[in-house]
Amino acid sequence: MDKETLLERVRHSDQLPMLPDVAVQIIDMSNDRELYAEKISEVIANDPVLSARLLQVSNSSIFPFRHEITHLNQALAILGIQLTMSIAIGFAIVDMMRSRESKDSGFNHDAFWRKSVLGAIAAIEMRSELNGVEQGDLFVAALMQDIGMIALEAFEGKKYTQIVNGAINHLDLLELERRMFGVDHAEIGAAILERWHLPTIHINAVRSSHYLLEAKSISELTELEYAVALSGMLAEQWISESSHQQDLDNAIQRAVERIGAQGYKNIINKTMDAVPDANELFKMSLLTPEQLSDIKS
Repeated sequence: MDKETLLERVRHSDQLPMLPDVAVQIIDMSNDRELYAEKISEVIANDPVLSARLLQVSNSSIFPFRHEITHLNQALAILGIQLTMSIAIGFAIVDMMRSRESKDSGFNHDAFWRKSVLGAIAAIEMRSELNGVEQGDLFVAALMQDIGMIALEAFEGKKYTQIVNGAINHLDLLELERRMFGVDHAEIGAAILERWHLPTIHINAVRSSHYLLEAKSISELTELEYAVALSGMLAEQWISESSHQQDLDNAIQRAVERIGAQGYKNIINKTMDAVPDANELFKMSLLTPEQLSDIKS
């Protein structure tokens, strides 16, 4: 399948799900200049599962507050409208995609989502090291940065799984995808976000999410794009079992010069501290105790 055919399928194929109604409503509301907390609260309150997840998030170490949050309106007041909407969109998309997973191709969905969630948490924890970047934008863009892999698995099944399993590292996977399809999963992911009408800054961050891995100029990236690209590399480093990681390690060392050694250390410590709560929020085990210990040491 060539590049244009593949991108056309991404834009129109029913093999990729439409967003759940709650996510569509929230995205539409993001363009409302007169948006009030009551409006978003009403939409989210109609989804009890999503409401409960937002309360969990509000009381987690990912967004630490001084007092326990017990009501949705409290969560909205403390998180703010934009961050609440971003968290709701992220959870709605993840829940929807995970509910449609197929086991037939052998694709390792567990590893995929572990990396995605770890990247999202790491991106959130970068906010204090960046200038003028919203936590909600960091969360959604980082969480979605590899979503193109899910599309390729849906379209190509075992053929794509063999490519993923045959890649010696993430950089090699990009090269194999381009050789096979004329496009990589970052470009496919950007097309998915366009289909779902997510903000342009999220689309651009997903499209450029491998710039740092490919040793392209850091100066070309916005703060959000930089954070998403770095978060993906960190998550890959933390969960990878491959011995072929020198390119990744080198790329991370180049990238962290922008935030400095202390900023890098802060991100790692904060992310690892948030892992236990994230395990509960996303109902998965992101890292083993041994991995956590190794990363912190």
